[in-house]
Formats: sequence, structure tokens, C-alpha cells
Amino acid sequence: MSKPSRRPQRQNRPKHNLQTYSNRQPARTLAVMVGIPLLICLLAAISRKEYGFSLWIISSIFLIAFMLFSSLTIRVSNDELHWHFGPGLIRKAVPIADVARAEIVRTRLWDGVGIHYTKRGWLYNVSGRDAVAITLKDGKQFMLGSNDPIGLWEAIEQRLS
Repeated sequence: MSKPSRRPQRQNRPKHNLQTYSNRQPARTLAVMVGIPLLICLLAAISRKEYGFSLWIISSIFLIAFMLFSSLTIRVSNDELHWHFGPGLIRKAVPIADVARAEIVRTRLWDGVGIHYTKRGWLYNVSGRDAVAITLKDGKQFMLGSNDPIGLWEAIEQRLS
């Protein structure tokens, strides 16, 4: 297991116990990215009656997207690394036994937020650039964005040692 290359300040104290690490990161960046277009569409729908229905549909799509990606919750138990967005409709889990290593990384600005493939594997992120890069024993990689990368890294490290 590699040591983290940098140590950002811990922003909050997530729930820790001997069994489970859990942290929920709100989607502040996404709130701005979706909130401004949503507000523009709603104002346009109210003022421009001829485009009203179409703008209400577009506004609804923005609102649903924000609700689905309103937060990223990551849990590390003794058996599993689990994460889900918003209310939990979009979720994924990896057995801890499949994890080879983890390291704290900083995503590139253009890596952005959401779920998408990058040069360093899949990225799951809702806000900010701090993340933990996970390498599985089969060589696959992915990154989990976190407002507590140190706590997440430590929780994974404890289960791997």
C-alpha cells in the first residue's frame, strides 16, 4: 500500500467505528452546474408561454439529474467498499479482498464531476478534486472523489493490512 503523496486538511469528522467508515459528500459543484441552468429554464418558461412546456421538460430533467447526483456516500466495511449517489439508485460495490492498493490523488480540473471514464480509470465524483485512486488485484483502476480523502484512505488501508 502506498503512502498518500499529500495530506489535505480533513474538513469534517465522518462516522468511524471499528466496523465501518462512512462519509457523505454533498454535491456543491453540481448544485451550481445544474442550479443556474435550471433557474434560467424556469424563468424562461414563466416569461415565454410559447416555449413553456418544452422548458418545463428541460427543467425537470435538470432537477432529476441533480436529485440523482445530490451527494456521494462512501462506506468501507470489513468486507466491502461501497458507494452510491444521492438516494442510492446509482450504486456500486467492490469486495475489500479485491483491492490491491489505494492512494490519495488530485483529479485534473477537466476530469470534472459525475461518473465517467478518465485516463486513470472510472471516476465517481460530485464535488472538488480530492479523490482516492483504487487499484484492484486484476489491474483495473477507479477513483472515488471525497471531501475526506485521508479518512477514506486510512479506512481502506486498515482493512488491507
